[in-house]
Amino acid sequence: MRAILILLLAGTVASCTAGPPQPMGAAQVDKAQRLLGGKVAGPPMDCISTINANDMTWLDPSTVAFKRGSNLVYVSHFNGGCDNYNDRYALVTRQVTGQLCRGDIGQLVDPVAHYAAGSCVFGPFIPYRTPGTR
Repeated sequence: MRAILILLLAGTVASCTAGPPQPMGAAQVDKAQRLLGGKVAGPPMDCISTINANDMTWLDPSTVAFKRGSNLVYVSHFNGGCDNYNDRYALVTRQVTGQLCRGDIGQLVDPVAHYAAGSCVFGPFIPYRTPGTR
């Protein structure tokens, strides 16, 4: 019980000390360019079909991309960022309808200690397609 209280206290202290999201660094810009280069943005969508976790890429602490083959990538910016984002956390979502939608909440979970470290609210999903593909 004491260990749980210590973990909760540590999470609370960490959330108070986290600063605003930092601008994208060179590595993040390079990652986004490799993923989206040559693709054209389409109109925002409210929902996408359930995604495979292996197809998700963090572009920055407030943006994720879901790759669907080589010709289609969906990008979603979290509303208000993603509290306590850290590379070591897993993003866990619960989809009842088989879709991930704008307004759905993802939780950042430590995969080793199994505690929730923050939450993220998905914004619209912007499809980026290679020109000439459907």
